Amino acid sequence: MKKEYDAMLQWMTDSRCNLRCEYCSTNPSLKENPKLYDIDISALISTLNKTKKIFRINFAGDGEPFLIQNIINIFIALTEKHYISFNTNLTSNKIKEFSEKICPDKVISIVASLHIKELERLDLMDVYISNFLLLKEKGFKIRASVVAYPGLIDEADEYKKFFIEKGIKLRFDPFIGNFKGREYPAGYNEEELNMFGMNRSSMKRYYNKLKLCNAGYNFAVVESNGDVKICMQVHESLGNIYKEIKFKDNMIRCPNDFCVCPLNEYDWPLFEKAIREKVMK
Repeated sequence: MKKEYDAMLQWMTDSRCNLRCEYCSTNPSLKENPKLYDIDISALISTLNKTKKIFRINFAGDGEPFLIQNIINIFIALTEKHYISFNTNLTSNKIKEFSEKICPDKVISIVASLHIKELERLDLMDVYISNFLLLKEKGFKIRASVVAYPGLIDEADEYKKFFIEKGIKLRFDPFIGNFKGREYPAGYNEEELNMFGMNRSSMKRYYNKLKLCNAGYNFAVVESNGDVKICMQVHESLGNIYKEIKFKDNMIRCPNDFCVCPLNEYDWPLFEKAIREKVMK
């Protein structure tokens, strides 16, 4: 089934998480004591309807979306008309309910963030594997994403083989931060890149300064309080998710030396759609 949508919202719901990964950029105190905001489903749907657009709503931030108390009801309401995608550590006991109540055709993708050492510490590895295989069997488009943390380098091959035997192929995504005095992702050496199945050219997607970007045109970021802005690094306001969203009439050129969300990579069809519309204007 081809999934057609006009715009995408990246919703940074909150910072709550049941894991404490050593490479996480979010302050642990924020994860334990976040400022919480309820999601007003009725107001949310009303705002989306006013735009007359079909949306992809992507729940991805520093926290775990399944910790939101009414997340299943939110997904149900959104998928009546729109599409969803999300990042999750797959340890929630709500995964089974999700698999039974949400149609896979309404889910663009699920990024199953695999935090190996933390799952081992908390004895949650079997839970992750079981939930992953359940969603895969149900027909959801799901992939296992592992942070290519340099501290994992000596065990990367072992873990790849272990998960392949379980029916799960790992994809390593770049670590962004400092490790032993080196700034990543620029700090990866060739051995590390090869071990994680990455290459130097793949790093180029994070460097888009002055390139055309659809952020603000048919993409926006929603903060935990509902405020909508162009992207995670361009804070110009586009409204509020519970009141009104006003997208810009034109695309922008990326002002950042390093882009944490290269949209032409993460949602290429939506970027191409923006380019086509720009040419037609």
